[in-house]
Amino acid sequence: MDSVLSDAATKLAGHPTAQRLIQELFQQASDTAPNVAQTAEDVRNAFEIGLAALDVFLQINVTGPVPSRQPMKQIEAQFLKAWESASQSTTLSQSAVTPIIMMRRDCVSLLEVDGVSPYSHIPSIELFCLARYIFTRALSTPTDDIVQIPGADTQKHSICWNRLRVHVWHYKLIAQPSLGGSTFTKSSNWIELPSLATRITDSMDAVRSRVLSDDVWADEGTWNTQDKVQFLLEAANNSILLGRSDKAKELVEEASKMSRFLYALSGALGKRTKFQEKSISQLVVLALSQTEEASNQGGGDEEEDAKPEALQLNDDTLLEEIQFTKDQNANEKKSAELPEELATLSPDEQPQLSPLDQIILLTEATIKDTFSPADTLTAEEILPFATRVLADKSTNWQVYTQALLVRSRIEVHRSRTLERGVLQMQAVADQVLTDTTFSSEEVTESAKQEEKETANEVPSIQVSAPGHHTGEEAAPATNAPTSFFPAAKASESAPADVRLKYIHALSTPPRWHLEAELAYAWAGAGSIVSALEIFKRLRLWAEVALCLASADAADDEDGRGSGGEAKAKGIIRWQLFNKTGADASSKSDPDDEVAIEDITSLKADDFMGPERSPAPSNAPRLWCILGDLENNASFYERAWEVSGHRYARAQRSLAEHYLREKNLEGAHEAYKKATSVNRLDPDMWSRLGDISLRLGRFEDAAEAFNRAIGSATGDLGGEDAKTWSNLGTALWSLYCEVVKNQQEDESVSAASTQDTAGTPVKPAEDEDETVAAAANSAKEVEMSKDPETLLAQALRAYKMGATAAHDNWRIWENVVTLACRMRPPAVVEIIAATCQILRIRQSEDAVNAPVIGALLQEEVLSKEKDAGTGIYEPPRGTQERLIARVIEEDIVPLITRRAELWSLVSKLRSWVRDYAGAIDASEKAWRATVGSSGSGLLPGDSTAAGADWTEDEAAWLEVVSRTDELVSVLENWGEHVEEIGPKWRGKARSAVRSVMGRGKANWEGSEGWTLLEALMEGLKVSK
Repeated sequence: MDSVLSDAATKLAGHPTAQRLIQELFQQASDTAPNVAQTAEDVRNAFEIGLAALDVFLQINVTGPVPSRQPMKQIEAQFLKAWESASQSTTLSQSAVTPIIMMRRDCVSLLEVDGVSPYSHIPSIELFCLARYIFTRALSTPTDDIVQIPGADTQKHSICWNRLRVHVWHYKLIAQPSLGGSTFTKSSNWIELPSLATRITDSMDAVRSRVLSDDVWADEGTWNTQDKVQFLLEAANNSILLGRSDKAKELVEEASKMSRFLYALSGALGKRTKFQEKSISQLVVLALSQTEEASNQGGGDEEEDAKPEALQLNDDTLLEEIQFTKDQNANEKKSAELPEELATLSPDEQPQLSPLDQIILLTEATIKDTFSPADTLTAEEILPFATRVLADKSTNWQVYTQALLVRSRIEVHRSRTLERGVLQMQAVADQVLTDTTFSSEEVTESAKQEEKETANEVPSIQVSAPGHHTGEEAAPATNAPTSFFPAAKASESAPADVRLKYIHALSTPPRWHLEAELAYAWAGAGSIVSALEIFKRLRLWAEVALCLASADAADDEDGRGSGGEAKAKGIIRWQLFNKTGADASSKSDPDDEVAIEDITSLKADDFMGPERSPAPSNAPRLWCILGDLENNASFYERAWEVSGHRYARAQRSLAEHYLREKNLEGAHEAYKKATSVNRLDPDMWSRLGDISLRLGRFEDAAEAFNRAIGSATGDLGGEDAKTWSNLGTALWSLYCEVVKNQQEDESVSAASTQDTAGTPVKPAEDEDETVAAAANSAKEVEMSKDPETLLAQALRAYKMGATAAHDNWRIWENVVTLACRMRPPAVVEIIAATCQILRIRQSEDAVNAPVIGALLQEEVLSKEKDAGTGIYEPPRGTQERLIARVIEEDIVPLITRRAELWSLVSKLRSWVRDYAGAIDASEKAWRATVGSSGSGLLPGDSTAAGADWTEDEAAWLEVVSRTDELVSVLENWGEHVEEIGPKWRGKARSAVRSVMGRGKANWEGSEGWTLLEALMEGLKVSK
């Protein structure tokens, strides 16, 4: 590949076929079919140009250093010539904007996908358009996927593989920066490009079938192990980009096995702070490469050793790096689960890793950063992966830069490392920005050359208004970008071929995304001004408006953030509308009207004119932001129209607006449109299910929640317990609805259902068998509304929700409710859910007494047991033993005042022949009930809503019932208990007498009083 990267810009500028392909690029809008390369020579020439264009574009926008100015000037001239010949505009000479800017605006429109456009100010965007045209159209149907480029070392390339890379970078160019963290690792949360995501997925499958497949037509012999590992890493990072964590983890694991790379997140004794005296366990990544590339890497050359500067922490407490103990005995006591090769490694003296193995560690860290909760534990797990890569002596420049970014993204969330994290990100951004910008010397030299060429022409004087530049003025002498840190030294830089070698296998952001991420880091550190300046320089007006709006403080009218929302409205309206009173035919671009310095002085009232035509490249997003700022639903509808009914966020924002106005029907319709465009967004499906549930459309709700679960990337098939719980609610409601309808129709359709139920449709003599099969399948669909099936599905959904939210006792209660509804009841699920509820709540109020009583009666008391005299212990594995253990071990320790629970315990102990325990439990139940008057033996509220049983009849009857139970237990089992024996009669009479004495004033002559008198009389007769 070095021969291709050595002078890609010069090759592209001087290639004889380049001009023809560039001409075809700008003619593709009018042509119905592209000019597909036919011969092998045409394929090779087109491939060389496409690859060179992509590499030069990445040099200018991602990695640096920029190519020489002279070949770039020739390339721009070729593009301008082709664009002017294809353009039908007749006002080029009269425009206030340079032709190169107009051409690049047309290129941005060519890259629009699903109503979303890339960043409007991408340098040399025409190069990417050319590469995309070549790999997706000119080379769309090659006879051979492998292309060999001649040179010092003949290189083999894959058209399909490079087409995948073009799709991925297209996706990255459209991705928007976010406050959530790294630009790309969380991009699936805020951009919606379903069609482009589908192309990436299909391309990955196609490349995999050629590179890794065992089929006879695959290109297995063409690719070595390093190529296969690199593809797997590219596919893993693409899966992260698309938000598919499970697929990314599988690909990283497969790459590790293919590379024979061993690594593990383990622990070792060490010190982290300067004042720490005792070593404690510290997380560390132990890694070992087993390839020849790693051994060859040890020597290294100057180009590979060049890397950016890693800033020092300089903290008064934390050490620069963990100091691991040198005790040999401590190293020998490592976990037995570690492979033998890793167990012998010293944490601070590990061998050199190969670049691909380093990328595996960074990809593993990116997966954890993207799909794990944002907490301290996650940060502690991610940091050792970046530290292990940074500790290597010889590291590829781009890999080392990515490791610095990964470390910075973790450190900006910790107070002790915040300063180093932000400054390190600033240092990386400064070097990338400097390396991807043409130097002032080159620009000056180019200007001098132009002056020589035009020396014979008559000079002209141009005068422009302040702040209104034509774009054709001479560049200032200081054209080089300013940087926060001193310029990078030669030892900290690397040539283009080294930087581009692994660029596709890394989640490396373009320079404007890196700067946007830096802006968010500054904002997180409290420097809103620094963030605003960066966004202004990047001309990310949507981010400028959002930053101003977020800084607005309603309770601080005179503060620095005052008026931020008004300024935000002015900026967005400036982008979407012409000036007040302007002509609708005005074609001016908003960036050409106002200087960057004056952007925050714009007022919304100044831009009330007609809409701009053509609309800005990111118009749908701007319309949605304006709708949020002004709370106007018509702006969301306009965003939907401008995008050609492809921008799902417009309908989602409209639906949320309707929800705030309690318009459920409108919200339901809007979310249906949003999900029809983007069918892979679990959040939108979940919201649609919520609205359908509130509207009583239970079948639609169940389908929506099922789709939300199917499109999510969590380990359980769903992002959280809410979706599973809502699915269970929808299925349960549908079950109730179906049961109600069946009961209503039962009298009408009973006879007909008896004749047809369970009978498959048989084909008639003149009927095709497929017709009958279709009828049978339709019948199965109807049977899916079977109540028992719906109930089982609802129970499973609640169980999955409870598994996802292990500490949510309300979902566990739903599991208990539905398990009791099953026929026969799902005893195991009831017991498991009950145990979880008791574990979470740790209170007797958590015990569902009716459910426990039913379980006890049906599954224990009704079962036969072995005859004997001692305490009976149910056999292992039986439900009787399981229920008994739950009651004795989980419920009994929690009981303090609930008499009905002691009554259940008494019944259980009587069944197992623990008569002493049964009497004790029955006596506690009686005492808990009698104490409800507030002056009894035990404090607490009664089961009759805390009423005093000496005055409330229901509470009085409850006391009488508990007294009757106590007397019965004493009468039946008292003589079998050694401690009680004949004394049971006295205990029984004492209990009855105490109740009668306290209740005589109000209850003498009542039904309960008569029962107590009968008990006393029986005890006297027994005497």
